[in-house]
Amino acid sequence: MRSLNITVPYILLVTEAVSDGSLAELSSRHIEVRRTSLLTVPQAKKAAKYHYTKLRLWSLTDFDVILYLDLDVLPLKDPAPILSCGSFCAAFRHSDKFNSGVLVLKPNLTVYEDLLAKAPNLATYDGGDQGFLNSYFDQLKFTPTFDHNHPNQLSSEFNYDIGMYYLNGGRLLVDPTIIHYTMGPTKPWLWWTYPLFDLNEHWSSARYFQLLCFFYFPCKLLRILSLLIIRFVSYAPYFDFV
Repeated sequence: MRSLNITVPYILLVTEAVSDGSLAELSSRHIEVRRTSLLTVPQAKKAAKYHYTKLRLWSLTDFDVILYLDLDVLPLKDPAPILSCGSFCAAFRHSDKFNSGVLVLKPNLTVYEDLLAKAPNLATYDGGDQGFLNSYFDQLKFTPTFDHNHPNQLSSEFNYDIGMYYLNGGRLLVDPTIIHYTMGPTKPWLWWTYPLFDLNEHWSSARYFQLLCFFYFPCKLLRILSLLIIRFVSYAPYFDFV
């Protein structure tokens, strides 16, 4: 984020579960950290138990607007233009449900208190914050994109699901500003994913993860070899092995 736009503050929200040692490490890297407290509701699924902590964003009223990014999200270009999109903005993918991994919102204590009041009772299709926010902002799917004063949709350019890239044979449907590594166990911080998923190299470049696959060239070589193996296996049914 800093390399893309140094004029916008970049802040990492951490809960009481983060150790003092980890905070010191973040501070040594000149990362601004803010403490917040965990939040959950009775109907939250175990895996998403504390995802409701995301609602704390609406309480940060010392900011005019917030661009929230999940930890498996990577900006490729300056995302600052979408800061003017409206009071609440999110991207829809695959259905009439938006994804909560990239959000633009204007902090508001009235909205925050209303979110907290409705969180224990409002339906959540996934047992987490995303389902709840889809129920709370249920009219978002009927809105246009980029209005300065109302909830609006974000283009998939600003929350590009890498799954769509691979489903379309390695073709980008849009020129992404932000990509989202949504494919379950294939997160880009796992070294073994690099030979198989080329978009993970964006993460490698940004995070200097080349060391995990013995620098850049061997990593590329591993990927080429893996693709050849996959191609061979895909043709295997046409061979008669005796």
